[in-house]
Amino acid sequence: MSIKRVANKDIDKHIDNLEIVKGSNIFTENSGKLPDNPETDDNLYIVYSYGWHFPMYIHCRQANLWYGNSDRFSVSTSKHQSQARPSRNVDQWLTTKEMTDMIRRGSTLEFLISRAKSVDTVRQGEVAL
Repeated sequence: MSIKRVANKDIDKHIDNLEIVKGSNIFTENSGKLPDNPETDDNLYIVYSYGWHFPMYIHCRQANLWYGNSDRFSVSTSKHQSQARPSRNVDQWLTTKEMTDMIRRGSTLEFLISRAKSVDTVRQGEVAL
């Protein structure tokens, strides 16, 4: 399957439709397993700037939520964030580290479970702050 190439100025329309596209240093991919179908690999739709180190937006199909990256990286990446922003409101802003963790876990649910476990561990005094 070939990846559709689009101009950055038009990329937001394709992102709204969750299409796999490549612009100039912006690209998208599907990732993550759906809990009820572990054979899938498309629970998360991810929009990157320059490389996998900076996810700009994540759409979780299971939760039907958009997540945006609250971190700033460079002037050009800020421009990419503006060009690639979905037209629907971003439901929650996360840091790059949090977004990378969500991608690694494959779903909003698994990400939130891991955060809840972390909070519970701190409350029980198992982790020094």
